[in-house]
Amino acid sequence: MDGRRRASALVDAAYRSLGEAIVDGRLQPGDRLRDVELAALMGISRTPVREALQRLERIGLVEVAANRYTRVASLTDRARTDMREYAAHTIAGVLHVALDRATDEEIAETLALLDALRDAPSSRTYVGAMMALYSQLVAESRNVVFRKAFEQTDLVLRRNLDGWESIDDDTREPLFRHLREQTARRDANGASWTFLALHGFA
Repeated sequence: MDGRRRASALVDAAYRSLGEAIVDGRLQPGDRLRDVELAALMGISRTPVREALQRLERIGLVEVAANRYTRVASLTDRARTDMREYAAHTIAGVLHVALDRATDEEIAETLALLDALRDAPSSRTYVGAMMALYSQLVAESRNVVFRKAFEQTDLVLRRNLDGWESIDDDTREPLFRHLREQTARRDANGASWTFLALHGFA
């Protein structure tokens, strides 16, 4: 591996490691992020750590005040609301495209993921099931832009969607049943609308 590729790999590894620590709560909102300490902990130089922190700032997981601090960003109610709206509409859009392009085997996998979403016992498992469904739909869409957007927002989606679930009333089970049926018959318009309705956006 040449120097440039190795440097890029180090940045990617630091970005993923720090991002996962923020998502799973090992790094809490307000925690200071000192590049010297992080570099020593990871056994790498400060440069890839600084670049990783800049990337995390761009997606809203880290906040920086020049010459004052670099710290884990707080999670606001507005950030949660905006992310849920973004996720619901984005996944519904990917679902619409994916249903026209998926193989029969992929449709079967999608149905299994919808069942896992429906049966998730907690918000945390619901979000995990949602991200698995989203990843599957992106693959089925064969769309490079969808794939790149997923890769760039994976960490912040998982963090900011914490606490998200489907609607919780008498329409939940019928809507999940409709979504499964619409997906099975590749009804892209119907499935997209039902997905949004399940999350209060239709």
